[in-house]
Amino acid sequence: MSAYEKRSDLKISGAGNGSGGVYDKVKIDGAGTVNGDVDCHDFVANGSAKVQGQLKAEAIRIHGSASVEGPVQSESMKIYGSGGFKQNVRSRSIYVAGHCAIKGQCQSQELELTGSLSVHGDVQSEVMQSKGSFHVDGRLHIGKADIQMVGPCKAMEIIGDDVAVTRKGKKFWDLLNFSCKMPGLEADLIEGDVLHLEFTEADIVRGNRVTLGQGCKVRLVEYRDELHQDPQAKVGEARRI
Repeated sequence: MSAYEKRSDLKISGAGNGSGGVYDKVKIDGAGTVNGDVDCHDFVANGSAKVQGQLKAEAIRIHGSASVEGPVQSESMKIYGSGGFKQNVRSRSIYVAGHCAIKGQCQSQELELTGSLSVHGDVQSEVMQSKGSFHVDGRLHIGKADIQMVGPCKAMEIIGDDVAVTRKGKKFWDLLNFSCKMPGLEADLIEGDVLHLEFTEADIVRGNRVTLGQGCKVRLVEYRDELHQDPQAKVGEARRI
């Protein structure tokens, strides 16, 4: 299709089906299914949407729930409701305020969480800001990360340049009953240039400059330049490499 050719819209209200194709805007307000691949400028799901194919869009906004069978590619993805993706997701920016579940890989330049993210594969992003929770079965590979936990966070491996992990609203959590499970981060390996970790349980932490704050439990710490350890942090072994 020519870049100057006008695209039509696909709108589904109530319960209905539509065919895949090339569109300007795809908007689903009720319970709608799109059969086939979708290429559009805007994809908006206000109700319950299902795409039985791949989805390519400049902007994706999910206010209700949406599931996509094929891979997803976009410039901007914002999830305020629930998004389920069966294959890889690639977007320049991803914002999750609700819940997002990805069975493949997740790749972005900017990743922001105030909700929850579940990924079966690896996650790769240049910048990550998290004030929610996440569960990554694979590797979380990030450039700069600011992780403020308000729920449980877990990844098999975390690899980054500058990684900061804190508990958001620490004073609030300190006032709660001790029987309440508080947010924390779990990982087998955390490796980076500059690491500042709090309330983190890891098998191995490795970095140039490492700071272990309160609530940390680490079996082995390997550092090159500096190691700062809070008296409340528990470390099995620390060695300079």
